[in-house]
Amino acid sequence: MKILASDYDNTLKRKKVSKADIAAINKFREEGNKFGIVTGRSINMIKDALRHYHIKYDFIIGINGGITLDNKGKILDYHPIDFQTALNIIADLRRLHNDISGFSDGIAFTRIANKITPLNLTRAFVMGLRTTSQKKILSSKNIAFFFTLNDNQAKVTEIYEHFSNNYDDISVVRNGLDVVDISALGVNKANAMRFVANYYDCQQVYVIGDSVNDLDMIKEFNGFAIDLAEDIVKQAASAIFSNFSEMFDYIKNKQR
Repeated sequence: MKILASDYDNTLKRKKVSKADIAAINKFREEGNKFGIVTGRSINMIKDALRHYHIKYDFIIGINGGITLDNKGKILDYHPIDFQTALNIIADLRRLHNDISGFSDGIAFTRIANKITPLNLTRAFVMGLRTTSQKKILSSKNIAFFFTLNDNQAKVTEIYEHFSNNYDDISVVRNGLDVVDISALGVNKANAMRFVANYYDCQQVYVIGDSVNDLDMIKEFNGFAIDLAEDIVKQAASAIFSNFSEMFDYIKNKQR
């Protein structure tokens, strides 16, 4: 048995998810292997997308490794942020007047929007996402992930440095030019994939991604990059592919 975990945005979904890639995934699973998604999205967000494209999977890793579910919806692994720490982060985000921020319990997602203009593609995507009320997520006292979005590079740096320097119980990652992600300490895609490998007792683990938040798992598992990936990700990858059929052919040939 083999495991393949793919990032979603700009990796499996490149403008759209191709029928050829879906067929290749189905064939991989029919051969007795496991396929899963590893994404920065919350579970509800990624499930909506997978349903839209009729993509079958065995597991989902959400919010950059903060939560892992099987295909029945059972939570296998979960890493919330300390609740008081989470409340402090929310207060800081409001005080810092970041343009758009959000937080998630892993399943649902809510927004804090101080400024939405200029409404570029990324902002339009974030503002169009289905959300849950802040009150409902806060009432659960389970917050596992924050993101911040800002076009001002100096502000992004300020936010990144603020949370990196003032908190010792969270992981802070600058994801691209305009996003900062915050998770519980030690949460990342690589650690989540180690959990999945142990859960399925599998030694043959493959991963593919495109962005900085995929780097840790690509380095850990000698993973792959999609051809649209950032340069730093391509440099770390053991192979680069333009579609999933190419990747699965490579995996098969590697075993011969």
